[in-house]
Amino acid sequence: MLVVGSAGQLGREMVRAASVSRPVVGLSRVDLDVTDSGAVRAAIEAHRPSVVVNGSAWTDVDGCELEPERADLVNARAVGNLAEACALVGAHLVQVSTDFVFDGTPGPDGVLAPYGEDHPTNPLNVYGASKLAGEEAAGAGATVARTTWLQSADGPGMVGRILAALEGDGSVELLGDRRACPTFIVDLVPALLQLADERVPGVVHVVNEGVASWVEVGHLVAAEVGADFDRIVSVTESDLGPPRQARRPAYSALDSAALRRLGHPPLRHHRDAVAATVARLRG
Repeated sequence: MLVVGSAGQLGREMVRAASVSRPVVGLSRVDLDVTDSGAVRAAIEAHRPSVVVNGSAWTDVDGCELEPERADLVNARAVGNLAEACALVGAHLVQVSTDFVFDGTPGPDGVLAPYGEDHPTNPLNVYGASKLAGEEAAGAGATVARTTWLQSADGPGMVGRILAALEGDGSVELLGDRRACPTFIVDLVPALLQLADERVPGVVHVVNEGVASWVEVGHLVAAEVGADFDRIVSVTESDLGPPRQARRPAYSALDSAALRRLGHPPLRHHRDAVAATVARLRG
């Protein structure tokens, strides 16, 4: 297995988990420029992996809005480079994508519910559009794993920032007007490895169970540490000051329908993952 973007939180955990059961090589941005098609081809031909997991992306949503050409280069054309090189050696590509391919509006029935894999896409920003283009560039045979609001117990994720604030004396402001599925890398990675091993083609939504706002996540953290809920202050996007460059969907929860059809176990509920993450960060 070859993991591209191995210096990031997702890439590091992928390398760690995969190395337990198989040979794995991790390449960081320093090791491999995925926008260089020749370098990508040379790296994959040198390692000849059975599976390539692409954990690299430009995830600065507002930055993408300001530099759409760079967003397209890193999040779309680079995926095409990987797909073409994978085809040369018969490797299966796993492309990690995003909930931002959706616009946050209800379905045709007027009901706002977690989006299934077949729900029409309509990105609101350049980042989402570039990631959608990356899905297409990956090709029909690739696994495209969409996920949301990634959290890690080892990095400065939102749960860690909330915990740090609550262990101090002040309050913490959190968005209450956006909802999605907080997803924990430690749960995501085993699911990705199973999809990779089975060479599952097409789009698969891979998220922890349950839908929440960041305020609700804050309440979960507060409950774990015995902090008063009134220290969690709900704010809206408009409260954050000058409008940000990129629009975000107010609702981008995903339904893991394809995982269920495949008979794969669902990821645990996010409330259990929050509790485990808090315990790990405090321990």
